Amino acid sequence: MSEKYIYEGRSVDAISAAGVKGILIRSGSEYFLRVYGDGSTFIDYEIRHDDLSVTIDSDELAAFYSDGEHHTLDHSPSVFDLKKAADNDK
Repeated sequence: MSEKYIYEGRSVDAISAAGVKGILIRSGSEYFLRVYGDGSTFIDYEIRHDDLSVTIDSDELAAFYSDGEHHTLDHSPSVFDLKKAADNDK
């Protein structure tokens, strides 16, 4: 259920985002959250929240990569068909 609020000087519908599933998408240096509705419709939401908790689904084929200094979240090694490093057992 939505309610009207004044946000950034205009009247807007505010609907709780609690429990909503979406896809985090990067376009250039910008990120947005794509939320699908019925069928193939979707809305892209600009992200302004500065400390939003995120849970990555177990079927997302994602992995954290780190070399000790640089830390990255990207697609899993199987998506990229990455080869295991020679120093894998160290």
